[in-house]
Amino acid sequence: MSIELDPSSQLSFRRPLTEAIKESLIIRNPTQLPIAFKVKTTAPKQYCVRPNSGRIEPGQELEVQVQMQAMKEDPPADFKCKDKFLVQSVAITAEREQIAPADLWPTMERDAKDQIREKKIRCTFLPPLEHAITQIQEEDESVSHTTVSTHQQSPQAVVPPVTTAHIPTTSSTSAAPSLVSRDSYNSTTSTSTGADAQKLKRDLDNAQHIIQNLQNSVKQLEAETNTLRQRKSDSASSPSAPTLTAVHVAQPQGFPASYVAGAALIAFIFAYLFF
Repeated sequence: MSIELDPSSQLSFRRPLTEAIKESLIIRNPTQLPIAFKVKTTAPKQYCVRPNSGRIEPGQELEVQVQMQAMKEDPPADFKCKDKFLVQSVAITAEREQIAPADLWPTMERDAKDQIREKKIRCTFLPPLEHAITQIQEEDESVSHTTVSTHQQSPQAVVPPVTTAHIPTTSSTSAAPSLVSRDSYNSTTSTSTGADAQKLKRDLDNAQHIIQNLQNSVKQLEAETNTLRQRKSDSASSPSAPTLTAVHVAQPQGFPASYVAGAALIAFIFAYLFF
């Protein structure tokens, strides 16, 4: 079981040290039992502690006033204070309740020294308040100069605050037309592509129809030619048959069979690629 201190490790006294300075030390008891405490210092003539001992109930806290006596003159600025405080504490059990407060610590140090808990606090001297304010201002100015110098060295890497503030408004007003234009372009492109495909399909269908008609015409002409040749053969083999005069049959103008076959092949390739 142990107490809690605030501040926990350092007690600071601000200059000028030629005047008496008071600081507060808070002692808390987070345990379920009462705790007795005692405060010691390495410089008892320099500091006055009130109260320097006492009792704290469970869950309670106590404020201890630590007053540093005024010095004849301020120590140097680089002077490091070596003064320390020692806060001792011990739990007050039911058996220890019967011991008189004046005899508690002598009894504990004699019979149960291993149950005494200790926490140390060192002392430090702070610069005067005016000096601290000046130092903070100088640090702020140094940071500002460093920032300005960095901005001047790399102006392209810094975005002006005003421009940054207006970026959301500009983007919100200009992004919508851009998106609409892209959607319109995609819609138009898609529509034109579909129309071209339908037109090409119709052209291929018409070409196939024409090819089919040409093939039928070629077959019909071949059939008629074969019929005429058969008739001519029959007339030549029969002696009593009247002499037939050869009649030149003018075939209708059209595409040669090789052209027709090539067109059919091209139509098949187009249909395979696009459909």
